[in-house]
Amino acid sequence: MKLDILLKNIEISLYVVAIIVTIVLAVYSFYLVVEGLAGLRGAPYPEDAVYSILASLFLFIIFVELIDTFVTYIQEKEIIVYKIIDVALVALARELFIYISPTNKSFDINHAYALVAALGVIGVIDYLQHRARR
Repeated sequence: MKLDILLKNIEISLYVVAIIVTIVLAVYSFYLVVEGLAGLRGAPYPEDAVYSILASLFLFIIFVELIDTFVTYIQEKEIIVYKIIDVALVALARELFIYISPTNKSFDINHAYALVAALGVIGVIDYLQHRARR
């Protein structure tokens, strides 16, 4: 019985550490957004700067969703699948956005197709998950 309590406390402690690290990363990615916006006016290639700002913003959203997922798990003691799917969807959208940007010099159409396919699969799973919750 005491071992169960100890393991549960360790688990919660590790989640708290994960939340703290994720908050630090979220703050840093938000800093990158603000810094990018501040430097946008004088940027020699503003379209590159816009892509960089949006990539940082997507990253910030991913971190916020992860924090929400961790907090929900600690509060409800269960993993909310649709939240994890939402994080994966935003992460894949960010990757696709960055990959197909004109600033990407190593574009490979097969990689882009794989990203679109993965995004489609996660999108269908997300749709089915939300539909099942109603």
